[in-house]
Amino acid sequence: MRALEFDGSHNPLKFSSLSAKGFGTREFRLRDSDITTSDSSMPDWHVHAHTIRIYPNDRVVLLNATLYVGKIPILWLPYAYSSLNHNGLNLSPGYDSNWGGYLLTSYTFPLGTGDNFLATIRQDIRSLHGYAAGFDAALKFGKNDQSVGKFISYYANDTNPSAFKDQLPEPTDHGRYRIGYQQKLYLTDDIYATFDLTKLSDDDFMQDFYPSENRFNPQPDNNITVTKLADVYALSLVTRWQMNNFQETTERKPEAALDIKQEPLFGLPIFYDGSTSVGQLGRQFSDNAPLGSSNAPSNINYGATRLDSFGQLSAPQTLWGWLSTVPTVGLRGTAYSEGGNFQNSNGEILPYAYTTNSTNTLHTTGAFFRTIANASLENSFKISREFESVQSRWLGLDGLRHVFQPYSILSGVYAGGPNVNQVLQFDRLLPDNPNAPTKSGYQPSSTQLEPLDLSRFAAIDAIDTWAIWRLGFRNRLQTRRDGGTYDWFYLDTFADLNGINPYINGPVSNLNNRMTFSPVSWFNFQMGSQVPLVSQGFTEFNTDFNFMPLRSLSLGFGTRYINNYNGFSDNNQYPLSVFWRANDNWSFSAQEIYNTQQGEANSLIYQRYLIHRDLSSWIISFGAEVRGNQASSTPGVQNIGNQYGALLTFTLKDLPQVTLPLAFGGLSQSGGGGSSPLSPSSH
Repeated sequence: MRALEFDGSHNPLKFSSLSAKGFGTREFRLRDSDITTSDSSMPDWHVHAHTIRIYPNDRVVLLNATLYVGKIPILWLPYAYSSLNHNGLNLSPGYDSNWGGYLLTSYTFPLGTGDNFLATIRQDIRSLHGYAAGFDAALKFGKNDQSVGKFISYYANDTNPSAFKDQLPEPTDHGRYRIGYQQKLYLTDDIYATFDLTKLSDDDFMQDFYPSENRFNPQPDNNITVTKLADVYALSLVTRWQMNNFQETTERKPEAALDIKQEPLFGLPIFYDGSTSVGQLGRQFSDNAPLGSSNAPSNINYGATRLDSFGQLSAPQTLWGWLSTVPTVGLRGTAYSEGGNFQNSNGEILPYAYTTNSTNTLHTTGAFFRTIANASLENSFKISREFESVQSRWLGLDGLRHVFQPYSILSGVYAGGPNVNQVLQFDRLLPDNPNAPTKSGYQPSSTQLEPLDLSRFAAIDAIDTWAIWRLGFRNRLQTRRDGGTYDWFYLDTFADLNGINPYINGPVSNLNNRMTFSPVSWFNFQMGSQVPLVSQGFTEFNTDFNFMPLRSLSLGFGTRYINNYNGFSDNNQYPLSVFWRANDNWSFSAQEIYNTQQGEANSLIYQRYLIHRDLSSWIISFGAEVRGNQASSTPGVQNIGNQYGALLTFTLKDLPQVTLPLAFGGLSQSGGGGSSPLSPSSH
């Protein structure tokens, strides 16, 4: 195929070329071509390329290409490659008080044909820390390309590690690095192996050079797992170890596990589910001395062989046509090759698995076996009433149905054998408040109640005797919308009555509420709260409110309040967001978090302000960000003060995933050295 002087569109792109050649359907070559998303006879931006090679569903190559804004040339590239599925060239200039002025660059290109093996070269410069470079690779292979892998490497010649403003003393070594590999490898259709390996130079590397990834994965894991999936079971073999000695790790060398899904037993209306695991486990503490202590805890590492087997039977049924009931009974047996506890200098057994006090010592007690029995009864029923006359377009109501569902879960567990404080803790709950120990000495580090279903209780080694009755009720207000049933309002209210609760002090838990109210698209409200019913409780109140009173104005407001929990006394944060569109060309956005805490000065701990300019095809955003880090009074910790950043963003309206120049997908959280220090979103 040959063509002369043609133009056309492939939404949202518009294009024109002097000539084109088609070599079958696998390759097309265009000459003297212009590409834009601006639907105008005089586009406000375009790319002109002397030659474009297009490989459908694969890649595009531009030769002698120039980016124009109006008639002004902005950027010239002799060669540009862009996979249709991955990034090409990425440039990210900016300023941050941790990095100084910086320029982060990455270029992705294929090794071989297609995009089954993509390589990325990173070249970064930070004025406060010097030069850094990296090489990443992404590959896919095997049947239907279902096996994937990713290699990450990054090295920084950090000229000034102390310039980072974090709470821990920075390393003095100038050579800092990360080497990692992740892979999912299908051996057969139902057997696959996963690899997750990361070697770091120091404990602060992720926070300093991969800050956005550090927010959700501050301590990358090291494990290799082989898994077989079947219709009714999953069989796995996992090996996990401490590759970085500054990270506390529960090692598994190895551990095999068999998980059986809930299935009918011999065709009866009785269901069975369970799990069995056996492995050599070890808890390796960090070699770094805890903050404020000169003693590294590596001398109290411990390990044991553990065999654990759990199974339970359930018989869900409906009684009298309205009462849903699920009785459950189960049995767990756990054998350990070694037990132990921590004691202070007076020989008293400590309620926690580890303290920084050098006088606390580990005492082993030899092999033992624990038997754990559980039983539960879950009941619920529903009452509903319809109100067809309730009609309101403004509130999004087309009829209304109220569904009221009371429920109760009565759960009992008996833990035989040694007390939980005699069990070496591998799969565990974390100590919460040493000043208010519970019966078992362990408390969930989360404010949320633990699951009463023992099959979902992952802290095997912290299971203790309990008798808990969870009472609650759900309220739903439903209406018709888009041909279906829509939850206009939802409220779940519940609390635990504690006959015996090893993890929470007091005869009753907090009263919990979970509410969602979404009547219309321009208004929604969510709330999660806990209020104490007894003196041992705490108060938590979290809300999110989003409101769009005008087409040009969007508001967001929330609260994050907690009091009398784990040392927090009357701590409150108020996140606020505003977006205002002044006219067709200009808009403004702001985000703030205001913090109040008893005994502390009120302050804005986060601020971001952006001005947005609509340039027809593009939106350019520029502004600043300030993080008011809350200082610590811990000895030896520097006052980290404020962190500042300047932001500049270009967004192509028709292709918002495109960033300048010629980069698709933006700067992701896993973007390595190319990630922004201030936000997981692209800049």
